[in-house]
Amino acid sequence: MDDSPEVSRQVVFPRAGSIELSSIDVPTPGPRDLVMRVRRVGICATDLHLLDGHIGDPFPLVPGHEFVGEVAAIGDDAAAKRGLAIGDRIAVKMLLPCGECPRCLEGRYNICERDDPALGPAAAREYGVNIPRTTGPGLWGGYADHLWVPAEAIVHRLPDDLPWDVAALVEPLAVAFRAVHRGRVSAGDTVVVIGPGPVGLLMAAAAKLSGARRVVMIGTRPSRLAVSQRFGADVTIDSSTTDDVPGAVRAALGGLADVVIEAAGFPAAQTQAATLVRRGGRVVLAGACGWMADVTFGSDRNLLTREIDVLPSFLSAGGYEPAIAALVDGAFPFSDLVTHHFELERVRDAFDVVRTKQDGVIKAVLVLSD
Repeated sequence: MDDSPEVSRQVVFPRAGSIELSSIDVPTPGPRDLVMRVRRVGICATDLHLLDGHIGDPFPLVPGHEFVGEVAAIGDDAAAKRGLAIGDRIAVKMLLPCGECPRCLEGRYNICERDDPALGPAAAREYGVNIPRTTGPGLWGGYADHLWVPAEAIVHRLPDDLPWDVAALVEPLAVAFRAVHRGRVSAGDTVVVIGPGPVGLLMAAAAKLSGARRVVMIGTRPSRLAVSQRFGADVTIDSSTTDDVPGAVRAALGGLADVVIEAAGFPAAQTQAATLVRRGGRVVLAGACGWMADVTFGSDRNLLTREIDVLPSFLSAGGYEPAIAALVDGAFPFSDLVTHHFELERVRDAFDVVRTKQDGVIKAVLVLSD
């Protein structure tokens, strides 16, 4: 079944530091494949790191991993297996796992063994991150009108009445739920989130939705800290003006936190996290500091002698289901997070706004079509 156009616009990073606008043919999907028509794609800090060359050498690359859209064309087998038809709204997970290794079989497909950087170049595929445009059919990033969705892709159906701006938050919210799950947040827990960026704000919401009794948000921008109070933060702490941050956490929670989630993406935030969690508590590392950045927790007394669990959280396995449910339920004003919209041709302007944090930007999205 096919309703797709013959050509798709794309943003391409031909090399580190360079952005081009291009187009590419859209082939007819095979029996097990489908083509997504992208409606929205979020701009993530990861996309800026990719442009700057901080994450390997995947060039030429079509970026974009926070995409949602609708079925534009679909093979007969894919339609039958997935229960989808042209026009259905969908979200596709960024990782294309093998589905066969021990990690995939235990449900941790976010760490598919084919994608293990410790074993050499990643062999599993991540949309918008490590699949060069030269890999056929070249439709591997969300900064484009169309995306190729093969049989191994994990696809979620979205409700027809979910606004596109809200739907565009499904991937970062799924990442947030993954981090909360890794931290084993449950009813009655106290949680500290470091870093009120878009994902950090969503982590506060995910913690509350997972039963956290009190959530503290730590950051350095008063405007973002104020926003976090609309997304589950009971208390905010400006670490740039607070001399004793652990003392402020104790005052807010009656002690140090059960769980601290580091979402800032700075080594200093990792060090701080270990000082804010109680003995025997959990620290979740969810903010990417860069592939070559050292992980640091300060002295042994902040980690080893207090037997703190350190739990890295990567991507979004198991997070899409609760994320979609939360977006549909509307427990928080999710649409408020999407503050800026740009057409594909204005991607450079969008990057400038996001990189320099202009105009109160929280989440910027590219609008491919309405």
